[in-house]
Amino acid sequence: MPDEFVTSDPAAAPPTVSVIIATYNRSQPLRHAIRSVCNSSFTDWEIIVVGDACTDDTAECVSSFNDPRICFVNLPSRCGDMSGPHNKGLALARGRFVAFLNHDDLYLADHLAKCVAELESSGADLVWVPCAIASEKADPTGDWPFSFALIGVTSTSEYSPLGVYFSSSWVFRRCLADRVGPWRSPDQIYVVPSQEWLFRAWRMGARLRFLPSVTVILVPAGGRAGSYARRNSPEHDLLSQRLREDPKCLERILEEAALDEAREHFLNHRYPPLWSLARRTLLRPVYSVLARMGIHPLSLPMAIVYGRRGGFVRRLRRIAGAE
Repeated sequence: MPDEFVTSDPAAAPPTVSVIIATYNRSQPLRHAIRSVCNSSFTDWEIIVVGDACTDDTAECVSSFNDPRICFVNLPSRCGDMSGPHNKGLALARGRFVAFLNHDDLYLADHLAKCVAELESSGADLVWVPCAIASEKADPTGDWPFSFALIGVTSTSEYSPLGVYFSSSWVFRRCLADRVGPWRSPDQIYVVPSQEWLFRAWRMGARLRFLPSVTVILVPAGGRAGSYARRNSPEHDLLSQRLREDPKCLERILEEAALDEAREHFLNHRYPPLWSLARRTLLRPVYSVLARMGIHPLSLPMAIVYGRRGGFVRRLRRIAGAE
């Protein structure tokens, strides 16, 4: 498919927020991701969907919304990760603020409104929120087959290079992207591109602010075997339906996450794993030295476990069937 917009309104005034969605041949979850932005209480946005050389019906999916605020561009050759599509989206973004949304994640209705308000009131360069990450229960019972955990929370609520902050949880000033520069390819780094980009922003002195409000649901493809090989996505269908129809859905998600955290707390304190002990004692000084040298500290365990640069991303692609 050519590198061109399927739908756009170039004459429209620049929006407040540009939402960039990188995608590759996953039109079914993409549909839910786009709809979650459309259902936002904050309406001054544009969506830039960037295909990583998609060959499926992604263009038709985007155009079916018939909304001039939503546009699609398809890269002529595949990058194999989000770095290329995100860099393209940043080049096209017109908003004062930028948000990323992975094509298999969902915004809650108040996500953009809360993040923009926090950016405006605090003067921060970037805000991030904790996310509820969904996984299928090993032994599902009843009508709720998911368990949830919160991710993106650190012990001090300050940015730490040892944390993990999914890019779907960020909203930031457009000028920050100019200062930090483009996303780097996984083949250049050991950690994933999103975490390396955020680490660079922190090293440059960007004001990164935690907003303690769960406003994003993650359903990562890398944790679901063969997810890219399937045309349908029952997980997204069910979650979207529950969020739409059940006013207590978020409350139930947070209850599941609280129970998960309590179990982890019990196990880690009563039977602390060897790796956790080593990280807290022997490796912490090493991590601090790496961070001061400008090397993301998680590069060390990533290199040990996954080998050469980009090993972790390639593993996720194999699990999901996206090779």
